[in-house]
Amino acid sequence: MARQPAHCDCPDGNNRRPRLDRANENTLLSTPQVADTVMEAIQHRVQINRWQVFEFVIMPNHVHLFLSVLQGTLKESIEDFKRWTGHQASTRIKLPRNRFWQDEWFDHWSRSDEQDERIMKYIQNNPVAANLVRVFREWKYGGWSRSLK
Repeated sequence: MARQPAHCDCPDGNNRRPRLDRANENTLLSTPQVADTVMEAIQHRVQINRWQVFEFVIMPNHVHLFLSVLQGTLKESIEDFKRWTGHQASTRIKLPRNRFWQDEWFDHWSRSDEQDERIMKYIQNNPVAANLVRVFREWKYGGWSRSLK
């Protein structure tokens, strides 16, 4: 089965820097309430068998998800995820505007075990590349920090 790593930019903004992991703008995901909400939403979708998640990381300004969609399409699934988490985040931190996520998102298909490994290592290395931690397991907001079963 082909796996779908989906990359969701967050929050809404125009930070089109070459390295999102080094961007210091639009860092609403660094708010613990927001990051916890996104983690809970990922975990919920796994528990109700909508997603099979292989790896993810919530960075201060974007999210990486490596998943297979088990119900519906990738587009429907990501739009639903962004709609729900965006509403929750906006409510919890009292954003003055309704839009939280950028409209677009980026997806890639993995077609081999080697690509799977490369994608998972890339996702795991994001907090290290951003100089947030020395070892990826120190970062609280990743798939390695919780059981997704």
